[in-house]
Amino acid sequence: MPPKRPSRGLKAQIDSEIKALDRERARLVAARAALERDHPPRISQEDVASYLAEHPGSTYIEIADGLGSLPRNIAAHLNRGQKAGRFINDAGKWSLAG
Repeated sequence: MPPKRPSRGLKAQIDSEIKALDRERARLVAARAALERDHPPRISQEDVASYLAEHPGSTYIEIADGLGSLPRNIAAHLNRGQKAGRFINDAGKWSLAG
């Protein structure tokens, strides 16, 4: 007697579950990607200083683009650094002090 073949109903059920898992995986991958877009990497004032050492005279937008950060975060670092005497702003172009 030949071996029994799996029932078509069981194969269909397994295929259905695989499709559901594929959809869930796609949903989770999209959610993870959205989180990464919404939360750029944390940038320190030291990161900004390192960027300015290589790119003096950059605008805060150029720095944000170069570091992959939000412009508002870069502006905050620059303003705090300027108050501390670390950065110089010359008509919107930022450089390291001294």
